[in-house]
Amino acid sequence: MAGEIPVMGWMGRAACRGTDPRAFEDTEPDTRAAASVKAALKVCRGCPVLAVCRDWSMDTRQPQGVWGGMTTRERERARSARVAVRRAP
Repeated sequence: MAGEIPVMGWMGRAACRGTDPRAFEDTEPDTRAAASVKAALKVCRGCPVLAVCRDWSMDTRQPQGVWGGMTTRERERARSARVAVRRAP
């Protein structure tokens, strides 16, 4: 994940705490990256703060990485859907 991430209280309860943040990068298009993304998503699956993490990553527009069980592309799609709903008459 790019840059410094401010430590939030819920992060101390995250399943990924203590894990190298590079394990959650999702920017490489090769199959090795795909395998690492699957591994990151598996960590998220059982996380007690999954929803908080997901919401925080959406609210703060985290630019890359797996957050709250979502990849960068999934968050981008979800943000686009939120915008479309807000614009609907």
